[in-house]
Amino acid sequence: MSNVVLYIAQSLDGFIAKPDNNIDWLTSVPPSVKGDYSYTELINSIDTIIMGRKTYEVILAMQEDWMYKGKTSYIVSSNQHLKIEAPDTHPYNGDLKLLVDTIKQKSGKDIWLIGGGELITGFINADLIDKMIITVVPKIIGEGIPLFAPIPKESVWQLVNVESFETGLVNLTYEKL
Repeated sequence: MSNVVLYIAQSLDGFIAKPDNNIDWLTSVPPSVKGDYSYTELINSIDTIIMGRKTYEVILAMQEDWMYKGKTSYIVSSNQHLKIEAPDTHPYNGDLKLLVDTIKQKSGKDIWLIGGGELITGFINADLIDKMIITVVPKIIGEGIPLFAPIPKESVWQLVNVESFETGLVNLTYEKL
């Protein structure tokens, strides 16, 4: 059965983006000689991506071509008139549990929850995340969009793997108890 996997980077002080959604602090991370911080492993394990509208807009602004071609993507937004420019990408403004259940019935691969913070909290509050891979970037950005937007419900997670890189980044992998 497929799992919902949150794979995301955060600053040392717990932010996923600056207040204006800028992620320049993240794009300046040096490559690792040990690989790509498990990104390729994640991409090969999924066939569906879910993200919020602001995350979608940031990704579109970063790349000339849609980087997730061949993967079905859902953009969660309350804007019913959201225009989608990326291939294999669909707007969604319904119940998150229904979306995840529908995807899981069609797919044997995992589902990647990219972000942002409000959507992540919505997934936590609906008990929809099975696994979290949080890459901690050793930078303090001072303010911004927190990894968990107010107010995630209390939940317990088990640390199942820690992978450190010579660049100072650390991947922390947690599974839901």
